[in-house]
This record gives sequence, C-alpha cells and structure tokens, in this order.
Amino acid sequence: MQATLTIQAAPAARVQARRQQVACSAVPPQQRAVSVVAPKVGGRTSQRNVAAHAKGAIKPMEATFTEFKLVDKSKKADWIALIASADFFFNDSQNESMAENLRERVRYLAEKGEEVEMLFVCEPAWLEKLFPAEAAKCRRPAVALVCPDRSWMTFMRIRLDRVIEVSLPNMTAEEVATSTQEVPKFKIDAEKWTAPYVPYAWGWWERFMLKK
Repeated sequence: MQATLTIQAAPAARVQARRQQVACSAVPPQQRAVSVVAPKVGGRTSQRNVAAHAKGAIKPMEATFTEFKLVDKSKKADWIALIASADFFFNDSQNESMAENLRERVRYLAEKGEEVEMLFVCEPAWLEKLFPAEAAKCRRPAVALVCPDRSWMTFMRIRLDRVIEVSLPNMTAEEVATSTQEVPKFKIDAEKWTAPYVPYAWGWWERFMLKK
C-alpha cells in the first residue's frame, strides 16, 4: 500500500512543477527578479555587501543623513578643535567610520531636539594666527572639526588618534567656521582602495560647513 502511494505521488509532483514553470514563463521579463551583481572594489569582487547592495542599503553618505540645521552663526561658546590634513579627514579609508559617528550624533541630537554644533573648517582663518606651532605640524590643506561638546570631542580625538587638539574659547560659530580655502577634489585610486565597500561620495562633509 505504501509503495502504491509513492508511485501515485510522483506524477502529481511533476504536474505541480510543470504548472510553476508555465506560471513563471507567463510573467513579463521586466517584472522578473533581477540578479544582483557583486560590487567591484579595488578591482576585486567584494562579497561582503552583496546583500546590502541588493536592498539598496549602500547610498552616498549625504543621502543617508537625517535632515538637520546647523548651529546659528552668532552662537558664542567655548569650542574644541581637532586639526589634521584634509586628506586624513576625507580621503583615508581608515577614517570612514568618522562619517558614521557624525551621522549617529546627528540622529541623537535630532531626537533630543537640539541643534547640530559639529562643524568642518578647511584652512581655518584662526589656525596660523592663533596656533602657528600646531599649524607647522599639519599637512596642508588643513581641516578642523570643531564642536563645543568636550565629552564628544574627547571621544572623537581618541577615535581619530592622529589629530591636534586646541581650544577656542569665547568665539562665535561664524568666527570658528571661517575658512580660507575649499576642500580639494580628491582622486581615489580604486586599485589602492582596501575597504570592503565603495567609498562615500565626495563632498558629504559640506553639510557640516557654515555657509557665508
């Protein structure tokens, strides 16, 4: 009896499979699932983020920030500045986590209803004037990350490591954010890029620069 049931089930299974094939062929090509191609990183195929690319999770950094408004130019505070070269801040694969730290900080401040006080300044006007010795140690063009929150800046200094920390007391946001140069256009060499993901789009940091 058991053998008879097995023999009878086989044709039914084939019929069901045939029905599925017919149903699939009836779907227009444009509606069928498109296969995902693994992203190319540095001339090699990165398997790590294939699923993320399939879901559209990897986007230019500037498109993934919560909408926010920077601190008012007239706000006066005691600022902390972390200084390094523009290349170190924006073109070093080891520092791409910095953008993630900023994005998380923006989200945190937005939830609390507080303004965003983290600013990037390229070739600050105060650098040579107030800190000539520190300026001489930094490759140019120099960039400063400034913020009045000492606890968060201590965290970022430890995170970034190779930066120079200075204090800018009793200054307005406009004064600390005065820049004398644009951030240069970096040319990323794909063959030398070692991170397991594509680099963020150039210019994501501009959202943290006060406009004149």
